[in-house]
Amino acid sequence: MRTSEKKRTWAVLAMFFALFASVAALAAVDNRKDATDRLDSLIQSALAKNYPGARIEITGAVRWIEGSLPADPAQVRILGDIGRGEARFSVQGEEEVIGDVRFAAWMPAQVAVRRVMPGERLAPEMFSLQDVNVAAGMAREYRGVILKKEAELSRLEARQTILEGSFAMTAAVQKIPDVRRGDQVRVRLVSGSISLITMGTAAEPAYVAGRVRVIAGKIKKELTGRLSAPGVVEVQL
Repeated sequence: MRTSEKKRTWAVLAMFFALFASVAALAAVDNRKDATDRLDSLIQSALAKNYPGARIEITGAVRWIEGSLPADPAQVRILGDIGRGEARFSVQGEEEVIGDVRFAAWMPAQVAVRRVMPGERLAPEMFSLQDVNVAAGMAREYRGVILKKEAELSRLEARQTILEGSFAMTAAVQKIPDVRRGDQVRVRLVSGSISLITMGTAAEPAYVAGRVRVIAGKIKKELTGRLSAPGVVEVQL
């Protein structure tokens, strides 16, 4: 074989091996990306159990404590959540490995657009529905009592001050009572088949079908009855 032909042959072989190496490298990259995507999905599913109703977002690369990314991650178990948007987890694959990951858990919340004072009736325009990260900070501490996005705001009033920019919590609001303390009510006194109606004053807020204390009649006697309708209290004697 002439020298020129040998050179061409070696050149072709070199190109072939380079192409093979490139294909193998690309395949390895694709396999690693597939494994990373699957791991992220498994972590999100595992974290979702700790944050029901939240949208889990992985916000940083995994930092491996023991081992490295398995080629085929099969199961993820959350070992701990330190409360700053970081969790430690283990992965079951060919062998168990452990890593840390940063994440966010987004939940919709009613955020006040201005200060809301106690006793003020709520309205939709007082709030903006925003996603808050309940994996860190104050939102994490109160994630179980954040007012749901489905709440009918127009049927609620503030029990406590809600600061501008803060999310509403269930403890800070209440259903608007059907009777307020100090409201005038009709008191229906019932004893067997006999009934008598007098006027009275509600001693506390109350809701229809609920119990309420009233100060009845001119004698100012305190009685306990059932609010049968707005402004009407029935007392069994």
